[in-house]
Amino acid sequence: MGDKLVRFKKRTSEDMELDELLRSLSRTQREIDLAYNHFNFTSDPDLIESCVYEISSLQCRYNYLLRRVKERGGSAVIGALPGREI
Repeated sequence: MGDKLVRFKKRTSEDMELDELLRSLSRTQREIDLAYNHFNFTSDPDLIESCVYEISSLQCRYNYLLRRVKERGGSAVIGALPGREI
């Protein structure tokens, strides 16, 4: 067997922060999808209002995370997230 030394690039704290931002972005997108699903199957006026506020809040969080990812230079990987394009 050949002894091959494989070197991996050391992950920086910036790389780890970008990874965490991308995970949060993906998680927030799933939460938005769930909130829309709940909204679509709700008939009670109070619950509808609650869904509208939840969706609005999640969209604000998504926009914040997206802006942070772009600031970190991660815009190339955003297109890989399901359901979202730049």
